Amino acid sequence: MSNSITAETSGSAGLLFASRISVEQVEEGFELAPKFDRDGLIACVTTDAMTRGVLMLGYMNREALELTLLTGEAHYWSRSRQVLWRKGSSSGLVQRVVEMRIDDDQDAVWLCVSLSSGIRSEPASCHVGYRSCFYRTVELKTGKLSFAENTKTFDPKSVYGDAPNPTLL
Repeated sequence: MSNSITAETSGSAGLLFASRISVEQVEEGFELAPKFDRDGLIACVTTDAMTRGVLMLGYMNREALELTLLTGEAHYWSRSRQVLWRKGSSSGLVQRVVEMRIDDDQDAVWLCVSLSSGIRSEPASCHVGYRSCFYRTVELKTGKLSFAENTKTFDPKSVYGDAPNPTLL
């Protein structure tokens, strides 16, 4: 294992990521050497620190990962809007990072976060108004959807107003 860092940086926040030199370094080393996909993104699973329930799956580019590390608040890259965003910037539903992990080949991030209450909301994560973006279950064999969360945590219109919906058809 190499202790020297050959660094790459996006230049924005200046946080250095190690270059990917060997499988041993990536899988067993102590250097953060994330592997971004061809679009420059890395998947990020986000869970609630208290319940460990899954809140959302998002994506980060280099800048979002750097800002998350530097600020302790979750930042993501919106694939639908093509913009960097800090979770909670418009809703107040900020995700404060309690723990961050990276998977074995460093191509996925897991954030364990504490949720803050929003502007007009109890703690939640989903822009549709539910606590989790995974508010429906899928029945095996049939694919039928059912609601696991029966009540919305907040009214999206009162929180987001006329902001465009990020869901693309």
